[in-house]
Amino acid sequence: MPSRDAEESVFRAASSGLKRWLQRAQKTVMAPWRQFKAAPNPMAIASTVPTWQAEVDRILAALTPALIEGWNAAHLPGDYDPNDPYIVANLALTKNLLVRIPDEVHARVVKEILEGTNAGETTARIAQRVDQVLDYEGQENWPDRARLIAQTETTRHRNSSALAHGLLVEKQDKRELHKRWDTTMDNKERAAHRFANGQTRALGQPFDVEGVSMLYPGDPTAPPSQVCNCRCDLGILPGRSV
Repeated sequence: MPSRDAEESVFRAASSGLKRWLQRAQKTVMAPWRQFKAAPNPMAIASTVPTWQAEVDRILAALTPALIEGWNAAHLPGDYDPNDPYIVANLALTKNLLVRIPDEVHARVVKEILEGTNAGETTARIAQRVDQVLDYEGQENWPDRARLIAQTETTRHRNSSALAHGLLVEKQDKRELHKRWDTTMDNKERAAHRFANGQTRALGQPFDVEGVSMLYPGDPTAPPSQVCNCRCDLGILPGRSV
């Protein structure tokens, strides 16, 4: 499991990034209401996408401590390489997931406007609905979203970095390495991860997690139910798979 410091690094970046972007989105979307008492404009979210993309880059940079921890946790020779192709590819996957947030928010704003309109609500009430979606402390519970991003992504990149180091050494040194799924067993773990605990595989072979193939805990190709808030670790070890 990544250190508390590594997770907090990402939480601070996600929290402050969401706050800054939401403030920008709130200002632009709510401008028609605040200036003319007209309906909020959900299309204005598009103009804030570059702002969010810059915040995503900051979140990715904040993952560096988790990546270094994972690389070192493999207990293999070689310094951390931020340009390792496996690490770069996994960061690109995370970026692809995070940059979708403005689209999610746009859909939610449109939903609130349609629901309010269909219910015959006043423009003032519809504006209130939209304002709450774009308020960091509002009904969307954005602080929890920031924590979800932090815990999920630090676990994902701690483990993908350990695997990256293993794959690199295996290729360079022609060494036979294996990996093990290590679950944090504290009665808070999900059942699928409890049963996955101790599974050992060759580095390139997936684990079987309740019928889902996963290369490591936090694998972004798995369903959200198997990766969100995961706290499992990937161990790198020599020997034959069982």
